Amino acid sequence: MIRLAGVAVAAVLLTGCGAVPDLNPGVAAQVGDDTVTARDVADLASDYCDAAAPQLQGQPLPRHYLNGRVAGSLALRSAADQLMAAHGVTIDTSYDEAVTQAETQLTDMTSAQRDAIVEVQGSEIYVAAAETAVGRKSLGGAPSDEDAKAAGEKELLAWIDDHDVRIDPRYGVAIEKGQAVLKDTSLSQPVSKTAKQADAGTPDSTYAAGLPQTQRCG
Repeated sequence: MIRLAGVAVAAVLLTGCGAVPDLNPGVAAQVGDDTVTARDVADLASDYCDAAAPQLQGQPLPRHYLNGRVAGSLALRSAADQLMAAHGVTIDTSYDEAVTQAETQLTDMTSAQRDAIVEVQGSEIYVAAAETAVGRKSLGGAPSDEDAKAAGEKELLAWIDDHDVRIDPRYGVAIEKGQAVLKDTSLSQPVSKTAKQADAGTPDSTYAAGLPQTQRCG
């Protein structure tokens, strides 16, 4: 299992179904002034699937689980980027150090696959590094990393509260307390056996194996 700072490739998020009324067609998430498109999610999820597939060991995964993980990661990164821009800071060096270390373990992957792993699984590390940079600027002086991180967390939460941050419910992800979390955001309830399998909290590899190639990973 390939990991980036303890985050496993297969640790994916649940997806629901339905649509967000106020999001334009093709928009996966609206994060302040930034838009994450459904194409952004699909393209990154495709590379992420290619990277994760060998680790699934013949147990396919419904693609929408990956889509949810990707949508949440992109939304969080966007919020972190806009927060840093508002405070006039750049990412803390701890992120670059983590990426460099991780990439030494991903040499058997293509550059697109490595980038996908870093982009998705490194999102929590990215946000933490952004919070540290922002917190250090807010506190001034020479605060400890822990104090800077704590101050930055408060800044991020405040930024999210003050800005429009929405993710299409079909991705089954919500931003809570500055993190992307599994959430039943669907606007309907599954009725048939197939629908319930698709909406299960734990991936059903038998169900996934029967899906078209475009709807599964592995």
